[in-house]
Amino acid sequence: MDVTDLRKAKEFYMDIFGFKVLFDYKVAGLPAEIGWAELSLPFEDSKLGLNLLQEGKVQKGSGRLSFYVTDVNAVKRYVESKCIETKDVPDGYAAIDIARSKYGYDGFIMLDPFGNEIFFVGDDIKDSNRPSFKQSE
Repeated sequence: MDVTDLRKAKEFYMDIFGFKVLFDYKVAGLPAEIGWAELSLPFEDSKLGLNLLQEGKVQKGSGRLSFYVTDVNAVKRYVESKCIETKDVPDGYAAIDIARSKYGYDGFIMLDPFGNEIFFVGDDIKDSNRPSFKQSE
């Protein structure tokens, strides 16, 4: 994900989602211009890379992150409890449209502080025919 403030981005993803920092350019002794961090996601073998771009070179909202969740309404309530605005996923996002029509999923979008979209899709019904992520312990 492209960001303009690496510290703020790490704080956001750690506070809201509980991600942990796996790698940070400062810890590795690299110059600040490198501006790279990797965070662990709560899914097996998954990472989120945060890329610091120079001011004026970031295209706002250039990144997207999607999660399947088993209780999309609970996640939405949690996100809103953190005073983060959410919005419904509009028609026209192919993956979401397929998930809606084939599996009956619903979802919502939130934005990180840099305008990157974070999608949450799912519902409360467990169905073995539906795809899901395996959560790591």
